[in-house]
Amino acid sequence: MELEAKINQYYNQLNDNETTIISYILQNKEKCQNISITQLANNCHTSKSSILRLTQKLGFSGFVEFKYSIKQSYETSSNIESNSIDTLMGDIEATFKLFKQTTIEPLIEKVYHSKRIYGYGTGWVQLNALNDFSRNFILSGKNTMILPSKTELKLLLPDFTKDDLIIIVSKSGEGKDISEVIKLLYLKEIPVLSITEFKNNDLASKTDYNLYFQSSDIYDKHRENSSKQTFTTVNIVLDMLYRAYIQYENSL
Repeated sequence: MELEAKINQYYNQLNDNETTIISYILQNKEKCQNISITQLANNCHTSKSSILRLTQKLGFSGFVEFKYSIKQSYETSSNIESNSIDTLMGDIEATFKLFKQTTIEPLIEKVYHSKRIYGYGTGWVQLNALNDFSRNFILSGKNTMILPSKTELKLLLPDFTKDDLIIIVSKSGEGKDISEVIKLLYLKEIPVLSITEFKNNDLASKTDYNLYFQSSDIYDKHRENSSKQTFTTVNIVLDMLYRAYIQYENSL
């Protein structure tokens, strides 16, 4: 599992000192690829034993394996700069790799046993991707509904049960609206799948299941800020989830 995915998985178990170390590493991945445990401890104003405890909390066998994960994470997140088509191919390959590295079976079993599946996207691109996903699942006999806004999500909250699954698609996984929604779902113990950009984020750290995509900036001279992001990889993640589900169902 990639570094960010492990951080999201165990984030709630980390203390303030450990989150400070993680923050330093995520902001200095290139430098940390070959850093010694002593150097890292000095740079974070902590001890070597604190670093080792952190690596163990994140499920690594030791500092060497932890540092290798940093190197992999840096290579995955490095943008391909040759041209926009190569950039898209890099995003697709990275997204596919992230999906293949995820232990998908528990999520697929949850999808199979869910009585109802609800989808919520934080923007129109995310909603469009969820609508395509929903059509596939409805044709497969699953009770699926897409919620167009947070208002509908809150209105239906009293009806959600532990037998349902909520899918939330968000680019950043951050924001007040997201935090409010997750708190409400957490209090009711409603299972949630987050689909977010591949980085440490609030949403992914607080949900039961996580899938990730990579989306890089591309230059567009016709736009005021001269850059945009395409979300082809969001559709790819949802399509891979659907294909994995169909494969599971066909094997029964």
